[in-house]
Amino acid sequence: MGKIFKTSDIFLVPNLITITRLILMVPLLMSYYFDYMIYFYILLLITIISDFLDGILARRLNQISELGKALDPLADNLTLFLFSIILSMKDLVPIEFCVFYFIRQFLLLMMSLIYLPKIERVLGSSLIGKWGVGILTLGFAIYAIKIESLFSIAEILVYISTALLAISLFDYLRFFYTISVKK
Repeated sequence: MGKIFKTSDIFLVPNLITITRLILMVPLLMSYYFDYMIYFYILLLITIISDFLDGILARRLNQISELGKALDPLADNLTLFLFSIILSMKDLVPIEFCVFYFIRQFLLLMMSLIYLPKIERVLGSSLIGKWGVGILTLGFAIYAIKIESLFSIAEILVYISTALLAISLFDYLRFFYTISVKK
């Protein structure tokens, strides 16, 4: 796994919780797509609690790891991306957003893989990116719990998050460019 990630970190309690969250994505998204809303809400609650729990336990158990710092946002972003596809299939989110989000995440992943060996720790999320993801999550939550009277607000939130995520992408690309010219 390289010099940053230790194989033993996979078995840390917070990382096992995050890995479980990754596994739960499949039934979570399938239950929404096939309109099994009771299962969807139960799985959604479990994934939300586990998202908070992994960070709390990492700090309390002193099990903060570089792998965990990479896995947690991966789980969050993969869930959002796959959910955006399902929302697009239900004509709630434009397919262009899914393409943008995929390209953004793919670029960040590729740049991270290229430049991780040149840095000593995983780069944390940018504040603008966190706001973008938070606003996107709020918009998707409106769609997820089917508050149809707020769907127009959810659409606006998706557009605002797209702008914030684009800005944060350029910020990350600037960071990676700075690393590339340092040598």
